[in-house]
Amino acid sequence: MNWFANWFDSKYYHILYKHRDKLEANLFIDNILQKFQPPNNAFFLDLACGSGRHSIYLNQKGYKVDGVDLSKKSLLKAKSYQNDKLQFIAEDIRRYKNPNKYDFILNLFTSFGYFDKENDDINVLKNVNISLKKDGIFILDFF
Repeated sequence: MNWFANWFDSKYYHILYKHRDKLEANLFIDNILQKFQPPNNAFFLDLACGSGRHSIYLNQKGYKVDGVDLSKKSLLKAKSYQNDKLQFIAEDIRRYKNPNKYDFILNLFTSFGYFDKENDDINVLKNVNISLKKDGIFILDFF
């Protein structure tokens, strides 16, 4: 098993990033919305969504959102917020694709580049490209 399959469920991950809270996530999303001004009917994919901080806030702003993450433990918390416009999916981002579905795909909070094989990262990017609608936007956040 790869280290990242367990790291995001570990108590150490949550201790290390306890300062990355809901308020910080909301501010980040507000800045994205201000910059890109998506239409009210925009459909977002939050790729590697963790416990869903960004997805939940986007949904509260009225957007339709799918959140995808490998960590079933993180998704348990997120799924309590599901509704007809907010769904959470347990899936590895190397395999997730949904052709021509999303206006925006977000990969936030340094959730990219953990794989040992470069081809795995390339597959994620290919799947992002497949999943974006024509003229869709991919936003990648990394240190």
